[in-house]
Amino acid sequence: MITIKHAAMLSSVALSAFALPAMAQNAAAPQAADTPSLGEIVVTAQRRSESVTKVPISITVADSKQLERQQVNTITDLSRIAPSLEIQAAPGQNTGGGGSIRGIGTQTFSAGAVASVGVVVDQVSQGNANISNLFDVARVEVLKGPQGTLFGLTTSAGVINITTNKPEFDKVSVRVRTELSNAGTAGSKSGNQVMQGVVNLPLASNAAIRIAGFGNLRQGPDYNLTSAKYTANDTWGTRGHLLWQPTERLTVNLIGDYTQSRVTNGGDFFTFVKASGAAPFPLAAGVPDNVSANLASCGITAAEGNRNFCTSANYVDHTYSGGASLQVDYQADPFTITSISAYRKSLESGSAAATSVFRADPLLLQVANGDVHRPIDLFTQELRISSPSGQTVEYTGGLFYSNQIQSRTPEPLTVSIHPAPGVFIPVASGGTGAFRVTDTSMAIYGQTTIHASDKLRLIAGGRFTWDGLKLDTWAGNVAGSLNSHTGLDVNRFSWKAGAQYDLARKTMVYATASQGFKGGQIATPTGAAPYVVQPEIPTSYELGLKSTLLGGWVLDTSLFYSTIKNFQAQQCTTSNLGSISCVQTNIDGVKSRGAEINLFGKVTQNLSLNTGFIWAKATYPKGYLGTDGTNIGGTQLAYAPEYKFTLSGEYTQKLTENVNGFFALDTVWKSRLRYEANSFTESTFRPHWTVGGRVGVRTADDRFTVAVFARNLFNVHEPALMQTSFPYSNGANVGAIYGPQSFRSVGLSLDGKF
Repeated sequence: MITIKHAAMLSSVALSAFALPAMAQNAAAPQAADTPSLGEIVVTAQRRSESVTKVPISITVADSKQLERQQVNTITDLSRIAPSLEIQAAPGQNTGGGGSIRGIGTQTFSAGAVASVGVVVDQVSQGNANISNLFDVARVEVLKGPQGTLFGLTTSAGVINITTNKPEFDKVSVRVRTELSNAGTAGSKSGNQVMQGVVNLPLASNAAIRIAGFGNLRQGPDYNLTSAKYTANDTWGTRGHLLWQPTERLTVNLIGDYTQSRVTNGGDFFTFVKASGAAPFPLAAGVPDNVSANLASCGITAAEGNRNFCTSANYVDHTYSGGASLQVDYQADPFTITSISAYRKSLESGSAAATSVFRADPLLLQVANGDVHRPIDLFTQELRISSPSGQTVEYTGGLFYSNQIQSRTPEPLTVSIHPAPGVFIPVASGGTGAFRVTDTSMAIYGQTTIHASDKLRLIAGGRFTWDGLKLDTWAGNVAGSLNSHTGLDVNRFSWKAGAQYDLARKTMVYATASQGFKGGQIATPTGAAPYVVQPEIPTSYELGLKSTLLGGWVLDTSLFYSTIKNFQAQQCTTSNLGSISCVQTNIDGVKSRGAEINLFGKVTQNLSLNTGFIWAKATYPKGYLGTDGTNIGGTQLAYAPEYKFTLSGEYTQKLTENVNGFFALDTVWKSRLRYEANSFTESTFRPHWTVGGRVGVRTADDRFTVAVFARNLFNVHEPALMQTSFPYSNGANVGAIYGPQSFRSVGLSLDGKF
């Protein structure tokens, strides 16, 4: 709990932060060079609108046009816009969106974990109740390194800052856009129909509402040979945004969203990419087994790119999520007061992805999980003050509160031997008992920029966080479940310091040092008492340069070095019973260092080009032993390519007075990826290119567009996840999870604005 000492510390910092307005008001204002000019790329990375070239943070920016030409429709798709960003798409493991930046992220099945990379939508931290689909988005900013001195939850490795389009007071507008592909047509390996619509309605001269909706219907890529059907992954959603300015000083934003999804037969889940031949069955001495032959009996060939499975079962999972936020901004000279109240809720209910772990009826070993009921409730409240831009002392300070509750009903697991059709012999049972995790966080934060001269600016920021975590478990009908209560209270100060200097009117260099904080976890191992995973503390150093080239092309380059104390990791192994067991642990001494260059914006009037390259050496500490007992110290972290290159561009050419033609290219190159913390090469994926693009025509007034698109044109099968010993025998049997990004898609896109 918060003691008198802690309250005094918070109060003293708060008084200091709220005393800044008086200091800033009496200081002489510098030249108004910080005001963004027409054509500049404007971001809100420091909780105020400013030119991206003035922000001392390494940022990758994608506007709505880039997102649409790259067909970025989900959070997972964002990994194609930034070389530093990877998104873990494996079901149940993508905590808080599943992002990692510069190799540092959180991939875990632990319900009580929080993400290292925060997802923020319209200034609201999403926590673990985050959105999954992107529609009617104005801009996405990928901020690298600890961001806790300005943002709320889960920002120790970075932030994905998403801004949706605001309502407009002065016009009625309608927009409809679609992307249509069909499995088996024009080389598409799966089907996907994306439909998005937006209506903007002025309500008065100072009020407007914007309503957006979408449907994202997908067939495959996984295919059930038994039923001759693709898995269905269908999602629908809507968002409403009311903007009201009752006075010149007061602005109110009320936003609500709702999404629901339906997934059949596990959706994107494990399929076999390697299988052993004849071998003894581990669960019964003298019993022969042949995984490869058993799979072949229903038509499965275990090889790279296999997305086939065979089961007579038919099961469905549903997810519901949504929320509402109220933001009130009041210009109370000499500062602006902002209050943001938000509530989010999500619920997964039904037969989840792991209902049938192997989804192969002929296998001798069968592992099944019971139905799930997994609600998440998140309430956040933020109150902050911000100075105007262009003062000698610019500041942002505030208070942040969050309460996140996650609970689960009992989830039993059953292991059976299946020696003949219709015969199942149970050999083991277990699973996860009922539990509830409550994560309460309170913080005071602030950051200031001091204009020491016309060219030199000094940066200082701090955040004091109290984080309280509680886990309650209950004994039930799941073997090994027990009654327990475990708690963790942590008080932590995190900070940022640095300087930036204008070398020229359009060129700036900066250097920063920062320390972040990510709260602890309480792990819930099967059949054992819960235990605490300590908070993760990164310390990061960054040296960067930003410049504007060729009139509008932004250069953002940086060198970085980070050390992570108590890095929160997950190590998964498969037992001889075929069940996957994951252990959450702290690893001390993880490092990430390297260099990154990004270029984005307009090169010429007809050419837009966003490109970037990163070298991110993110490694385990020396002497670290992997899950196979080998020394993998000094080698690259799982899910973290050491090198990555991205490029997205569009060239437009006038065809007639009223019609323009265009060609767009979208490509990503990654170095070898490892998916497990061990030395098995079978669970790595080779260096590879993924190439896509669009060609089409649009009217000169940009109202109507018709295009043909291709994603993953060369059908490169990069997995979302790989697992050896699937179900046993180390690298002899390997499973992989493939998503829509793992296969070619070709289709037609249509866009109309009215």
